[in-house]
Amino acid sequence: MAERSSDQAVQSIERALLILEMLGQNPQGIGVTELGQNVGLHKSTVHRLLSTLMAVGYVEQDKDTERYRSGIKILGLGLEVLNNLDFRKEALPYMKELVEISRETVQLTVLDYGEVVIVERDHSPETIIVNMGLRADVHCTAEGKVLLAYLPRDEIVRILTKRPMIQYTVNTMTDVNNLLVHLEKVNSQGYAINAEELAEGLRSIAAPVFDHTGRVIAALSISGPTSRLTLERMARLVTVLKEACSSVSGRLGYRSKLSADQSGMTGNQMEGGAGGVEGV
Repeated sequence: MAERSSDQAVQSIERALLILEMLGQNPQGIGVTELGQNVGLHKSTVHRLLSTLMAVGYVEQDKDTERYRSGIKILGLGLEVLNNLDFRKEALPYMKELVEISRETVQLTVLDYGEVVIVERDHSPETIIVNMGLRADVHCTAEGKVLLAYLPRDEIVRILTKRPMIQYTVNTMTDVNNLLVHLEKVNSQGYAINAEELAEGLRSIAAPVFDHTGRVIAALSISGPTSRLTLERMARLVTVLKEACSSVSGRLGYRSKLSADQSGMTGNQMEGGAGGVEGV
């Protein structure tokens, strides 16, 4: 008898979830008869379940139209799940995939007190491994430029003027106004390149990771020696890097308003400009 009661409880939960899913697909609201037809349940069963869900705040009813829609409590649950997501954990499978594709070092970085900080790294399987620290300046790294590019202009200026912009190589940009123009291109293209701006013989490419609010919370990058990471090869890797970032962002609840197809530039388009690279 207890087993039968348990089966009925499970069935009720499954039906309630079906109803909640259908309500989520109909934000304008839906009537009980139509709802029953869509989920394959009798009107009386649907009404009973709706009454229970309304009592605990997961469903609301418009008194004028008598149509049902998701309650505000559902939104709260969704936001709680999103806020508790560990973006590093979500990024790791995609980082490993990028390493397999590129055979270069892949890093996940965040902005911390005006510096780039590495929070996850997956090393290249090749014999030459680029030795990088855990912190770096923002103005001369692909990750830093990506993390800056989506901030308000006044905040970018504040970060860039807080400390000297050190010229590490002949390719390093040290003029704030020039870098601001550069960051506008990074923002519009959706990726940035470090063309030996931090260290000679090192190149990297980075793209942003967004959270469910549309805020850039991290940058994902591919780094390697110039002997392997040629401009033509980076042009090919732009697409897979941005796809990985899009997947991680999607896992975090981000829904882009832009076209899903933002393909990378060709190797020729990357030549010239700041640091030997046009735009990024």
